[in-house]
Amino acid sequence: MNLLDPLYAVVLTYRDAGVNTIAAVSRDVASHVETLGRETPVFVLHTCGRVETYFYGAPRGVTDAVVDMYRKHSNRFCTLQGVNAARHLLRVAAGLDSVLVGETDVLGQLEEAFDKQVRSGCTRGVLKLIVERAVITGKRVRSETRIAQGPRGLGSLSVMHVSQFVDLSRARVAVIGAGSMGASLAMELAARGVSKLYILNRTLEKAVRLAERVGAEARPLTRGEVERCLMECDVVFSAVHAQEYVIDRIPEGASVRVIVDLGVPYTVAPGLPVTVVRIDDLRELAERFNAERAPEIAKAEAIIEEELARLSRLIARKYVEEAIAAALEKAMSIAEEEGARARCDVAALAAKSTAKRILLPLVEELKRMAENGQLNDALAIARLITQKLLSREAPGQ
Repeated sequence: MNLLDPLYAVVLTYRDAGVNTIAAVSRDVASHVETLGRETPVFVLHTCGRVETYFYGAPRGVTDAVVDMYRKHSNRFCTLQGVNAARHLLRVAAGLDSVLVGETDVLGQLEEAFDKQVRSGCTRGVLKLIVERAVITGKRVRSETRIAQGPRGLGSLSVMHVSQFVDLSRARVAVIGAGSMGASLAMELAARGVSKLYILNRTLEKAVRLAERVGAEARPLTRGEVERCLMECDVVFSAVHAQEYVIDRIPEGASVRVIVDLGVPYTVAPGLPVTVVRIDDLRELAERFNAERAPEIAKAEAIIEEELARLSRLIARKYVEEAIAAALEKAMSIAEEEGARARCDVAALAAKSTAKRILLPLVEELKRMAENGQLNDALAIARLITQKLLSREAPGQ
């Protein structure tokens, strides 16, 4: 069996759906992700350009239920399995599947989602390893090629777009949202030397941390503070996830001239009496940079294929680690018990050190066997060791 075969992905991207449809699917999946995560490892990536759900070794009923969540909103999604699912995730992390080829924003969003879902316990085991390698691959591509030279992502493109008709060096600007997209926007705007920069976020502490990094002023994300920014600022960027409009009216006497909506779903109401820039307005500008970056794509694809080959070997090692984890834990427990019987801390330390010196070289050899195509043999040995150790009676019994 190819060790990537149990990987399964359900994917809907900007190529086949708009921001609001993507957001609707994501809302349904997000409402079930903790329940799903208790049953089987799961990872969900949701950005303004995609909602993707990954499983490893999930029961058919679980994957079918997620497919139904997608189908309720769109029939344009696709399912991927095995090496195709892994290659897609690595390409996403590398920015090769984005509106702006090589963008770095998607890598930040991937890391942010991964950290959150690992902490919640939803992403674990082999799936955790796969997503980790996707992050590593994304960083490799950007450090070993020139594919990310220029604008970092849609946030950067939106700043470039706005700068064509607003002198940002004289402008007062607000960024709504302090997540990975909002942080990228804030850094871009600060680098351009805007006259005044405000950061609004639901969690004020997060806004404060970002504001301190870029020399901005932090404000809580409330309706009153949003209206205050519309009154005071020339440009407002919305980069927040919300289920209702964050901006639905322009107060009388407002200074705002341009609003950029990068929210998911859209967070700025239609029909407002100011210029509203949305993601679709940035595609032409993205294509200009995509043409410049095209020569780097082949280099990025080569790195991805290297990482795919490495990934199968790492999964083999992971199987061995999981098979022998209980044995290692039992060995340490026995060593501690022997030390306790001797009533001597030095003896306990010596017993644990001896157990490690005996077992760890064996574990490394089993991992090498697994990497070199002898996975079944390595697992059989690991399970035998585990069985014998777990059946061993405690000292003195």
